[in-house]
Formats: sequence, structure tokens, C-alpha cells
Amino acid sequence: MIKISMLRKPDRLIVGIVLSLLFATPSFAWQTSPVTGKVKGSDGTPLAGVSVVVKGSSQLGTTTDDNGKFTLNVSKDGVLLFSMTGYEMQEIAIGNQSSIDVILESTSTDLDDVVVIGYSTTKKVNLTGAVSSISGKEMAKRQVGQTSMALQGAAPGVTITQSNGQPGTDGGSIRIRGIGTLNNSEPLVLVDGVVMSIDHIDASTIESISVLKDAASASIYGSRAANGVILITTKRGSKGKFLVSYDAYVGKQRTTDMPNMVNGLDHMQMINEAHTNVGRTPLFSDAYINDYIANKSTNPDLYPDTDWRKEVLNGSGIQTNHAVSVSGGTDKIQFFGTAGMLHQEGLIKDVDFKRFFVRLNSNIQITSKLRGSFDVYIRDQTRNAAPQFPGATGAALSASGTALIWGLINKLPATQAARYTNGLYGEGQNGVNPVAIMRDGGFWRNKSMPLAGNFALEYKPVSYLTAKVAYAPTYTPSRTRSFVNTVRTYDPDGVLRFTLPALNTFDESMSEDRFDQVDANLTFNKSYGNHTITALGGYQYTNAQFSSFGAFRDNFLFPDYTVLNAGSSGNMRNSGSATDWSLISYFGRLNYSYNDKYLLEANIRRDGSSRFAKGNKWGSFPSFSAGWRISQESFMENISWINELKLRASWGKLGNQQIGDNYPFAPIVSLEPRYISNDQIQNGAAILSLANTNISWETTAMSNFGLDARIFKKLSVSFDYYQKRTTGILLQLSIPRTMGVEAPYQNAGVVDNKGWDLQIDYTNRDNAISYGATFVLSDVKNKVVDLRGIQQTGTIVNREGFPMNSLFLLRSQGLLSEGDFDGSGAYLHTPQTYGVVKPGDIRYEDIDKSGAVNNNDRTIMGSTIPRYTYSMRLFAEYKGIDFSAFIQGVGKVDGYLAGSAITPFAAGGTAYEFQKNRWTLENQNSNSVFPRFAFGEVNNTQNSSYWMKSAAYLRMKNVQIGYSLPGAWVSWAKIQSLRIYASGENLFTIDDFWPGWDPEIPAGSAGAYYPQMKMFTLGLNVKF
Repeated sequence: MIKISMLRKPDRLIVGIVLSLLFATPSFAWQTSPVTGKVKGSDGTPLAGVSVVVKGSSQLGTTTDDNGKFTLNVSKDGVLLFSMTGYEMQEIAIGNQSSIDVILESTSTDLDDVVVIGYSTTKKVNLTGAVSSISGKEMAKRQVGQTSMALQGAAPGVTITQSNGQPGTDGGSIRIRGIGTLNNSEPLVLVDGVVMSIDHIDASTIESISVLKDAASASIYGSRAANGVILITTKRGSKGKFLVSYDAYVGKQRTTDMPNMVNGLDHMQMINEAHTNVGRTPLFSDAYINDYIANKSTNPDLYPDTDWRKEVLNGSGIQTNHAVSVSGGTDKIQFFGTAGMLHQEGLIKDVDFKRFFVRLNSNIQITSKLRGSFDVYIRDQTRNAAPQFPGATGAALSASGTALIWGLINKLPATQAARYTNGLYGEGQNGVNPVAIMRDGGFWRNKSMPLAGNFALEYKPVSYLTAKVAYAPTYTPSRTRSFVNTVRTYDPDGVLRFTLPALNTFDESMSEDRFDQVDANLTFNKSYGNHTITALGGYQYTNAQFSSFGAFRDNFLFPDYTVLNAGSSGNMRNSGSATDWSLISYFGRLNYSYNDKYLLEANIRRDGSSRFAKGNKWGSFPSFSAGWRISQESFMENISWINELKLRASWGKLGNQQIGDNYPFAPIVSLEPRYISNDQIQNGAAILSLANTNISWETTAMSNFGLDARIFKKLSVSFDYYQKRTTGILLQLSIPRTMGVEAPYQNAGVVDNKGWDLQIDYTNRDNAISYGATFVLSDVKNKVVDLRGIQQTGTIVNREGFPMNSLFLLRSQGLLSEGDFDGSGAYLHTPQTYGVVKPGDIRYEDIDKSGAVNNNDRTIMGSTIPRYTYSMRLFAEYKGIDFSAFIQGVGKVDGYLAGSAITPFAAGGTAYEFQKNRWTLENQNSNSVFPRFAFGEVNNTQNSSYWMKSAAYLRMKNVQIGYSLPGAWVSWAKIQSLRIYASGENLFTIDDFWPGWDPEIPAGSAGAYYPQMKMFTLGLNVKF
């Protein structure tokens, strides 16, 4: 439960407004007379829930009842506005009328909705490519810190995985129709035509999102579209309308799941068992255990029972968001301005994220034929995390910062003291104490302030011809400051145990990222009888520049004064770098439509990139698509229950220049090498890798076949089947070691993705109740076709004939039983190579039949890429009450944990509650989850399928219930509408993964993982 006292003043204001408006008494101070009436649809059905307001005033308003009737006190010179979603708005002057009956005409279906495509828009009914459209209204219903997570599950063919819940880095990785390359697989994201991260946009400012999934729809973006394209359109003002809105919420976060740790007594007894099982002396004597039981409550210094999570997780977990927008305009100028603030407070104090933003979108009608737009966006964000504290020897944690803190609290035994009663810090693990690090270990802070603009002119000399030119600069300065302070840990008797690090250190770095984009295009659109032709031609120039500078000093005598000059100059260092690249593009599109029945489209884009050598700089990316609206044929006229039926087909090629280094074709001179001459360290230079001037584009060819149908005016179905192959993927092929340099990159790899997408929408209205559902299901099969014989040998590998990011493991055959050993304890079967084995240990399959089990017996055992993604959204509205539920999940995907996350007592760690169900002589049945406890032995810690589990899940992603107060309740405050709501995010998850671990945790994790959050929120939406 969220207590009002826990909230800051702005957040208490939200709750106060909600409560005061709920119990306020309306008052009216003008002369009015009652007007009654009834509102019906064009079919004569009474319409409930129709909004009835006085034009030009927010003080009067009501809604129709179940019978379509309304009563409103208004002045006679007023004008009533009747509106409801799905119907045309109607205005009626009151005059002397005391009774008014109204008929509202239904608006056009969603087939007439305008969908944003590359450099243009089109009606949904005229699409020939695979495009998914999501409304900004749906995006705004999710209370998430990063907008990418609001897109999760919203569109078929789009897979979004969240592998981190840390404030500021809790966005999702986006994949469209699988992973097609070993290099950068992120889609191109354009916000009003400007390249930008989706997480840089507040969901409240989004008008719509279009996801271009096939080559036909995406090839207009050529070399940047191989991984799909996401087009985001932000809101803009309209003439004749002035609206002020305020949206806010406050929420409380909790972890979705965490494994329960054993207490101090259980830890001692269980680790003693692990020692005894391998012939060692118990670590804790019976006398000490008895003393521990008797004295732990009175002498916690000598007998600690530490709850590490309670000691570290002392952050509030409160998340708040505020956004204010103003829009309006005249015939000459229209504008939309918005400003907002997001604050995510983590579960760890001083681990948080703050974001402030301002956006101004404006349209200016300069002359009757010339119009301009002027858009500016500024974002100021600060992310605080744990200091980048180095792990001590034996800590078995390569992570640093916040990940290190989570890794420690997920492994440290309760028998280690966090802090003694005298205030000194306990040892932790080899001097690494998470409580000491968070309180006295320093800080890590990143601050950036991106600035983006989009300035355009549009000239329309005649009705069928439009010329447009735009310039979009983006500038992102960033500054990171990291101070690691010396932390001292002690034994219980006060003797200094560790000092880490030996000297405190301070790093400061700054970077500047500049991106300039110039677009010019000409569009022709004209109809000749039943023939409609649209042609587009354009040019684009993009240039990216990046530079960075860093400095380091150590030995700060005054740790509270963290500026570079306060550190020692004896070991100071600095560094700097800069790079840039450019792209020139020419593109064109031709659309033909006959009688809105037969649809054809052709695209071509030619890109020239500075990232490739002469002769390979240019690439051409064509596409072709066609559509047949069968429902428009004469033979369909008598089939009234089919409202729309369309077949689509497309083929195209896409490119990818995001292939790692900016200039992989050129030999790079490294300035890092150093050598000793005359007893002095000298700087040097060397070429450390070969170059390949023949490197060129990665290319993706894709074919798509689709069907769109609308049945009974209420049910819509869209289905797509696709195949795509990416060729020319950059690989480092083997060269003789005697050459003394790294191998060059070559266009050699091939990856296939095949699958299908399905979306079903149902909407209906029954008197006062509106309700509906959307179901999304996708399937993608990923396979590496060619790696030129490269055989990766890690835990997660890419191998020919298997999906990318597959798990390469030993195959477990369960646990050994007593029957696998003779009377003397000798193993009766294939010799093991992983040390001594006993009953209760893992048995591995000898795959190569060599007579021994070793790393040659590892094989592909699973895939970390989800094959199926699905979601379902349910919604209903009744008399101002609205309800929605969103379910999301993935299927046929494998997860894998390692290290202390699954192995008891690994690297100085403890055990989890679910590991108590281990193999013992008394517990040999099939319900045994864990092998026998075996301290220090390696057989059970091998990378094997025993530790692999299904990571498929179904998650209740969001549930929300809201109430829109009647107009008469809020009109006294000059409020047009007010909605309050309660919402829950990530409420529960159904899965078969390891207990306590979220199934989206990165494969191979060992506990150094900031878990995902569930959140309960209270919010309001107000319009004036």
C-alpha cells in the first residue's frame, strides 16, 4: 500500500486532486433552462454514453443514459456538441428548443484509417505491404519507464525482451521478425522522420506507431531497414481547437520474482553436508552451531543472521510521471506543446533515473501553397547507479556497479555480517560488502541532454503535386562521473580485514554525438477516372559525428571533493577519440490503383555509404508488392457478411551498414602499443588486424504473402507468411597465426528466418456497453545457414543448421543412483572425466561414443530466441467505467542459469530455499530437483542441459480500471473531462523456469541481475 506520507509534494498533489474532485459539490452561477432529448444511431438504436457539452465552454456537460436520453441545463444562445467514438460529431443550436432529438452517423471503418508509411501516409485499405499500426492511445495506457516496453506484445512479428529492471536501463531489445544478422539487429526507429531511440519519447506525446515488417514497406529506407523500421508520429495541434491536458500517475514498484535465500542456521547445516559428502571436515562444528542458536539474537556480531536484501534494498521504489500538454491553433498556425517529468526511484537507494522533456510541434501556413513545420525536442536525463566497484579476488563476479550489488545479495550467506554494532563493516566476500559499497563506496552518475529539431517546408503548386524539404539536426552531449571510494571491512574483533580498492579513483568522461539529416522529395498524386497514380522521388543526406574525452586520477585525500584537480597527478591519465560516417541516398516509389481494387507498388533506394571502400560504396534495394481487394469484385456483392477481403504479396531486398566498426575495409593503426626504450615507456603504433577492401553490404531478401479480412463489421483478421534470408554477414575467418595479426572481416555468413504473423480484432457495442479484444500470435524459425565452417565453443553459440544464440551443452541423463556403483563405490559405467562421482551426481551422455565424457560431447540443446510470441488485450466501457487487461507471453524458448544462481555454495555463496530439495539417501525419488551437495567438486557444475529450463511464460502485463467523472461533477472547476484510474503492471507470471528467477533473465546469468518490476499505480487524466 502506498502511504501519502511516502510521497513527495507533487505526488501528494495527484492523490489530493483525485480525492477532492471525487467528493466535491458542483455549483453553477448562470441562468439556464433545462433541455432534454434522445440520441440514436442511424439504425434507430438508442446510443448510451454519448458526450453532450456546450460548445466553447467546459462548464456544462453530460452523457446519455441507457435509453439514449439526456437532460442538461443550458442557456438558450448555446450550441450543443454531440460526440462519441465511432460516430460523427454533430452541432445543434439550442434557441427556443426545450427538446432535441439527434441522430449520429457512424464514422468510416478502420479500413479508412490513415497509416504512416515511408515518407508518406496511406489508407489502411490500400496497404500492400506488411505494416502494423498502434495508436498512441493504446501506448499511453501503459505505466512504464521506457516506451519500448509499452510496445511489447502490441504488434505481431515484434519481439521485445526486457533483461533488466534497473531505472533508466529497463527498456527492451526490439527484434522484428527474428534476428537476421550476427551484427547490429536493432530496427531503425524514426520519430517524425528523425532517427531516435523509442525510449527517448514519452508515450503521452505519441499519435501513432507504424511497424514496417516486410521488404516492400521498408525498402524505401534501403540500407538502414534490414532489421525492420518503426515510424513514430507525435501529436500535433489542430485549428479551431484549444486543449490543455494533464496526465500523471504515482506507482509503487516491487520485484516480479526473487529466489528466497536460506537463513544462517540452514546455511551452516547445508554447507556442512556438502563438505561431508566429499570427505571433508564440516565447516561449522556442532558446538558453534549450538552457540549460534543460543546467541544469535543477543550477539549478532559473532553470530550474524543477515538478511542482505533487507540491508541493501532500502529504496522507495516509487515511480512518478507528470505530463502537461497544450494544443490549438488558427487557420495560419497550429501548435502542440508538451512538457513532462519521469522519476524512477530504485529498490536500492541512490539508484534512480530522472527525465525531463519539452516538445514543441508547430505548423505554419505561410501562403496558400506554402506551409512549414517547426519542431523542437529537448530532454534532460540523469541516471544514478552503484559505483563501479571492482570485485575482489575470489568473488567470482565479473560484474561491477549495480549488477555487482545484486549478484552479492543473491549469493552472500546470512552468516556474514553486513555491519557490526560498533558501526564497522563486515568482510562481505573478500572485502566486497554491498552495504559498505552503497553507503560509502562512491557514486556513478550519467547526465545527458539531447536536443533535436525538425524544420520543413512543403510547397504545393497544384493539387496533385507536393514538394518537401526538411532539415533535422540532433545533438547529444553526455557526461559520466564515477568515483570509487576506498572501503574498509573488519573482523568481528575490530581488526582491519580488507581495504578495497587500495586507492580511491575518479573517472570523468564526456562525449558529443551529432547527427544531421537532410531530406528532399517530390510527390505526385492524381486520379484519372478509375486509375490513381502516386509517384514519389527523393534524396537524403545523413552525417554522424561522435567524439569523446576522458580523464582519470586517484588518491583523493578529500573524498567529498570529487573534481580531477583534487586527485594525485602521479598516475593521471586521459584519452580521446572521434569518428564520423556519411550516407547519401536516392529513392523512389510508384503506386498504382485501379478502382481501389487492384493495387501495385514498386520501391527503389540507392545508398552510398562512407563505410565501404571504392567500388562497394553503393547498394541498390528494390521491392515490389501487389494487392487484390476481392471484396470489391462483383461476385462478392451478395456476400454481405464479408465486408473486406484482400490478398497481398511482396518481395524486396534490404541492406545493412550497421556492421560494427565504421571503416572495417581500412587498415586501422592502433596507438595503444607501448614499448620500453632506454628504461622509459615509449608510445608506439601498429596495425593489429588485416583489412578487406572488398567488404560490402549485408543484404536481406524477403518475400511476404498476406490476407486481410473483415467479417460482420466487427471481426478483423490479418495473416502474413514470410521468408527472409540475410547474406553477406561479416565474419572473421581463420588465418595462419604466423601472420601475427587478427583476421579481417569478410562477407560470408547466411541466416534464414521463416514465420507467420496473425492478428485478430473484435469490437462490439451493445447499448451502453462497448467491448472488444485483440489477439496477436507470431511464429519465427531462425536458422544459421552458413558460417564457413566456424565452430563456436562457448555456452551460447551460433552454429550452422541451428538457431542463433543456441545453448551448447552436455546432455544430462538425470542423476546417478546407487545401482550405478558397486559395493566398493566404484562407478560401473562410462568413466567420468569431471572428478569423483557418487550417487546423486549428474550423469552425462557420451555423445561421440569415445568411452569418456568431455567437452567433445557438448551439443546444441536449446535456443534462447523465442519462437512464439503472443498477446491478448481485452477492454470494455460502461457508463464512464472502463476496464482493460493485457496478457503477453512467449513460447518455445530456453533459459539457462549458471554459477551461484543454481550451484549451492559456489564461489563463497549460499543456497536457496528451493535447493533444499536435493538428492540424499532419504530423498532419492523423482521429485529430487538438485544433485547431492558436493563442495568443491566439478562434475555437477559443468555446462549441461540439467541446468536448462523452458523460459516460456505467460505474463499478466497490465490490468487497468478507470472512471470518467460525469461532466456535472467537474464543470464547476472548468474541467472538460477527468478520469481517474488504478493500474497494475507485470502483476503475475506463469512459467516453468527456476523458482525465484524471472524467465526473461539473460541466459547464462549468475545472479548479477536487476530483476524486472511489478508496479501498482494511481493516476489521473484531466482535460481543460
